[in-house]
Amino acid sequence: MSATSLRWVVFPLIVFCFPLASHAQVLYGSLTGSVTDATDAGIAAAKVEATNTNTGVAKQTTTDGRGVYLFSDLQPGTYAITISAASFGAISQQGIVVNANTVQRLDARLQLSTLAETITVQASAFTLQTDRADLNTQIHTTEIANLPISAGRNFQQLYKLVPGFSPPADSNSDAGNPQKALISNVNGVSQSNNNTRLDGATISYPWLPHIIAYVPPADAVETVNIVTNSFDAEQGIAGGAAINVQIKSGSNQFHGSVDYRLNPAPTSSTAVWTSSTPIADSRREITSIVFIPARAIPTRRRKTC
Repeated sequence: MSATSLRWVVFPLIVFCFPLASHAQVLYGSLTGSVTDATDAGIAAAKVEATNTNTGVAKQTTTDGRGVYLFSDLQPGTYAITISAASFGAISQQGIVVNANTVQRLDARLQLSTLAETITVQASAFTLQTDRADLNTQIHTTEIANLPISAGRNFQQLYKLVPGFSPPADSNSDAGNPQKALISNVNGVSQSNNNTRLDGATISYPWLPHIIAYVPPADAVETVNIVTNSFDAEQGIAGGAAINVQIKSGSNQFHGSVDYRLNPAPTSSTAVWTSSTPIADSRREITSIVFIPARAIPTRRRKTC
């Protein structure tokens, strides 16, 4: 075997046995930034810690020679970030929101200090996404809980808020679409070219690719990340929209939701199919109440995974 042929055999083996680290993750979010001093020079070996305020999970990293740090595998949630370096005062930033399939940037400027001091910032201004070129929209649990969703409480009805989406519509019969999944065209592309993932796993219906095989309850959805343009290759098999649905995770507090149906007597219609007697005479104020716990009762110790 010639030396040239040997190189072509060995090179793929190296690539497959020692894959390069991938910073873009559909299931996780990324946090990056630069740590500089008062002269805007990068600070190497600065310590950066990201703590999830809901679970208490903490991750640490250090800046490189340019003063740049990167977390590429953060669970979606709200974080407290602490940045420190020798001979500099530490900075603690609260309320940093990291979403799945997005890159959040937090830059810091440390001041020289001879005393052990920490500057705490409670909130940060919203910054534009400058580290990725994709066009994405986030639908958060607050919007899912408070915006009107009609019968069935299908979170897909909120796609009408996303630019480029046609109004979500029903598709197929009850036998072919028992989950009552909705369909939409995105930027004029076929309905079959949308790819929906649930916690990183594709849930498209193999025989009817324009619908999804499982529609999670709206109360169980934490966030929906929708990429409609210039998405990364890892999104895969998507020409219209790459949709990533994140299910709620447990935390250290007990939480849940209550759904109810209210039929007030003054607004009840007339029972035209039987008589002219208003239905209000036979209806109660509240017909159903359902409590849906998002997770079980918290444990005594703080969650760490």
